[in-house]
Amino acid sequence: MINTGQSAIYYLASKVYESDPGSSSHWQKYHSHFEFTGDGFKGLEGFGGCSPSPVGLRSLAHQLLQFRFRKMGKSFPSFNRVDREAKNITASQNRHYDLDVLRQTLSVSFLQTTIPARLTSSSMACVIGDGFASMTSLLLATQSAGCVVLVNLTKTLLVDLWYLKLWLGADDFDARVNLVSDSTSLEKIKKEWDSQPEIGLVIAFEARDQYLLKACPVDYAVNIVAMQEMDPPVTTGYFNDLRTIAGSRKLFFYCCNREEKTLPDATITRFEDYPWLAEDQILTEERCPWHQFYYSKRPPFYHPYNPIRHKLVVMASK
Repeated sequence: MINTGQSAIYYLASKVYESDPGSSSHWQKYHSHFEFTGDGFKGLEGFGGCSPSPVGLRSLAHQLLQFRFRKMGKSFPSFNRVDREAKNITASQNRHYDLDVLRQTLSVSFLQTTIPARLTSSSMACVIGDGFASMTSLLLATQSAGCVVLVNLTKTLLVDLWYLKLWLGADDFDARVNLVSDSTSLEKIKKEWDSQPEIGLVIAFEARDQYLLKACPVDYAVNIVAMQEMDPPVTTGYFNDLRTIAGSRKLFFYCCNREEKTLPDATITRFEDYPWLAEDQILTEERCPWHQFYYSKRPPFYHPYNPIRHKLVVMASK
């Protein structure tokens, strides 16, 4: 089945009170108060902020405190362009260009610098676990992908599509966004993209239909602070799907997550325990500079996180 544009939002909205298979205790906790009102949401927790842009002195304070992060962006030639697109996207969504979005800007700029031949308007990207469609929107807006495969839990995917619509507008949203739930539908949409590889298409599917991922000819995949909140068997499932793709084409994978996190049910997720292979070709691995601290209005203003690591690899096949 294919739900295009607005019909995808109606379809996901009809399922928000169903349990989400594979949802970790983290998401069971943070989705417990989730509500779709028909013209917005209540109980949005666990995947970033969506407050309106601050004004006056509060706006100035954010600009000053973000300077430390923007200085990191100067090492990436495309940062200013990606930064402008992020400002346009968040403005169209009446959303604050906060630190969560700025980190996505830095991540895209890093990837454009590190693997520029892969981030093109004819590439297919996969975003596993977006939030407010920030990464998906940036990849399309900067022509870093001609098609984005977006996979998320049902409730969070509904939020992603809602914010994609705010950015794209109703007509473009209906023309470019497709929610698929079976292999036949996926093949139909893939053929559509094959005939127009630079259209800027979105192929979305719920995490419960994760198996569809391995049939997508993905050039690069991105997961940013999402696997840290998955149960380890779910993470392994994604790795297996990506390795299936890597068996037929060169696939880059960018993974940025906590080195260790304890979920509400005491499950521990560890970056080093993800199912990496010795055969994976490592291009970058370090603690991610723009994910080591955050800012607030409380002195000393900058505060450390639990360490977050990022790793860019050419994935080995199974």
